[in-house]
Amino acid sequence: MPPSTRTYVAKVGTILLVLGCLSLTSCAPDEPLSRARPTPSSTPLFASEEEALDAARETYEGFLRTAEIIMDEGGLHPERIDEFATPNVADPEKEGFLNIATAHERVTGSMVLETVVLQAYRPQIAEGEGIVSIYACVNVADTDVVDENGNSVVSAERSDENVFEVGFDSDINSSTQLRVSSKLLWEAGGVC
Repeated sequence: MPPSTRTYVAKVGTILLVLGCLSLTSCAPDEPLSRARPTPSSTPLFASEEEALDAARETYEGFLRTAEIIMDEGGLHPERIDEFATPNVADPEKEGFLNIATAHERVTGSMVLETVVLQAYRPQIAEGEGIVSIYACVNVADTDVVDENGNSVVSAERSDENVFEVGFDSDINSSTQLRVSSKLLWEAGGVC
């Protein structure tokens, strides 16, 4: 086939391909444009930031009190922490309780939740992860970890105040509608 014929066939083939593609798209019915605005699927979990902060405080205090009881009892029945925490927080806590039980240690005294500062409340998240997060200043000066002979195993350099960044997921089965979903040591200061 001469070169000019090849060029002609290639051009015709390209034109037919383009026309074929255009004909396929032109047959599709036009989608009507919706002018309706999406409506929220649910109402916010809390009416205000203050309610969210109160629920977070109550949940975290329950978490701390339950952890104290478990540790004071030498790590017995660690599953009680599940009421206040999601598995990604509860499981490491249970491991810590098991370590206390294995070492025949227990924790005495009470932790004090001194300060709670709202970091974020995301009211648009009706269910799921990360609806509330706080900074929590916890005073542990009154606590001690003792061995089976009653001797303290706490380092003399231990800080009396610790700040945690605590996240909460919504949980409609919880009395506070929240469960602790993350807990990280916050070292930036300015909370206690």
